[in-house]
Amino acid sequence: MPPTPPPGRWITACPCARRTTRTPCCRSSRSVRSEPGLRHSGMTRRPSGPVASTGPAAGHGVRSAGRSTRAWRAAGVLAAGAIACVCAQVALAQSRPPDTRVVLVPSASAAPPGMPVQPDDAHALDWAATVRNAVARYPAIAGARASIAQQSSLVDAARAGYLPRVQAEVTSGQQGEFGTGQVASIGLSQMLYDFGKTRSAVARERAAERREQAELLVAIDGVIEQTCQALIEIHRYDSLLDALGDQMAALARVEEITRLRAEAGAATRSDPLQARARMEAVEAKRAASRAQIDQWRSRLESYVGAEDAARPVSAGPGDVLSRAPGSVDVDDLPTLQAARATRAEAEALLRNARARRYPTISLEANANHRLGTAGDRYEDLYGRRTYNNALVAVRSDLYQGGAVTAQARASASALEVADELLRTERLLALDTLRSQRRVRDGLLERISLFEQRVGSIVETRELYWDQYLTLGTRNVLDLLNAEQEIGQSTEDLVNARHDLWRAQLDLLLASGSARAAFGLDSAGPDDRADATGAGL
Repeated sequence: MPPTPPPGRWITACPCARRTTRTPCCRSSRSVRSEPGLRHSGMTRRPSGPVASTGPAAGHGVRSAGRSTRAWRAAGVLAAGAIACVCAQVALAQSRPPDTRVVLVPSASAAPPGMPVQPDDAHALDWAATVRNAVARYPAIAGARASIAQQSSLVDAARAGYLPRVQAEVTSGQQGEFGTGQVASIGLSQMLYDFGKTRSAVARERAAERREQAELLVAIDGVIEQTCQALIEIHRYDSLLDALGDQMAALARVEEITRLRAEAGAATRSDPLQARARMEAVEAKRAASRAQIDQWRSRLESYVGAEDAARPVSAGPGDVLSRAPGSVDVDDLPTLQAARATRAEAEALLRNARARRYPTISLEANANHRLGTAGDRYEDLYGRRTYNNALVAVRSDLYQGGAVTAQARASASALEVADELLRTERLLALDTLRSQRRVRDGLLERISLFEQRVGSIVETRELYWDQYLTLGTRNVLDLLNAEQEIGQSTEDLVNARHDLWRAQLDLLLASGSARAAFGLDSAGPDDRADATGAGL
């Protein structure tokens, strides 16, 4: 039997050396990190504990026949420990991926943060096409367009006040000295001047039309936000499932190695139990992620239908979410457009209420034809049944119980409310733009730190594995904690990248550029020019 070194020292059967040495060779120490499949399995650490007491006797040879039995027992224990370590190293070499950093730490320089390296599935949902599909089919968008058409018709109805009116009527009753009979009349009336009643009515309806147009843009932005949010969250939890799958595989390697060592007597039975407990915790997270995916797919189904919602989401939105302009005029935002239209509507109501205090001047022409007994007597007297008249009429409501004055006060208050609403919306828009830019910049910085953190903890895990399998200075808790830290760091990185996408989306929406980014410039209504001239 060959001599055995004292406890705590190394014996290396290295193929690169012709003799037995007491220190590991350079190739064995490097193979743990660079080429797991070429790791030397002949370097083992002598087990500690009761077996160590037999080390000195074995190290100096068999000195007496009475101690040979204990030496052979010690050799058997050492052989079992060596076999367990060899099995553990072989299992680790077969199961460990060749380059862990590529899987856990995607290169940030190859693409923007969160952009995938792998090509997309041809069947996957394209982000821009999905958003356009959602806008095209969502009922609220169709309802907003119908409201615009309705308001456009009301504009035409108000403009009709400038055109002549033709009326026809038949009256029956006592016709004075002509007796009882009927009179058929047809009249033409043309408004000449009404002190701005018709003009203010047209302005009010046009302002309401602009408000409906702005609300359509707000509705489109809302559909863009909800659809993109569903896509982002589905992609987030898909990525978390992949990260949790990698963590589960890493914990499974730890569980397998600790189980082999426990079966060989080189580790306690609690080591694989601890690994399985960590695996069960990761499986619970995976179940929660799958539930979140189902929830967000259900929401996406409301916008694109069940067939498209069941399709996988493409690897990323590309550069769509990064198209925010460098500078933004908040007055062009849909919310500000709606607020200005509301103010214009209130101002038109105020002008109309003030104009109702004055009369309306119109030109009227009537043609009348008498029927019945009254017609006969009229014909006997004048030789005809028809008579005509043309006149200029001045009409005004002398008293309406104070309704005109009350309407004027209400319109003035509505105008004040609209002014305050406009100022409020402008402040909110500016605040949202500033805050979303800060959120985006902060997430970009955090992503860089998270990537460095993942790289550091992955390198730490490699060192822990070397120390656990070769030096014996680390226990299974160190390995499990390292895997848990890698999993948590990866989850933080995944969440930060998707939070960045959400911040970029919010910035697009806050700047009013989301519709242009997704190719929806033509989805809004065409603006109609205001008619503010005196003849309109």
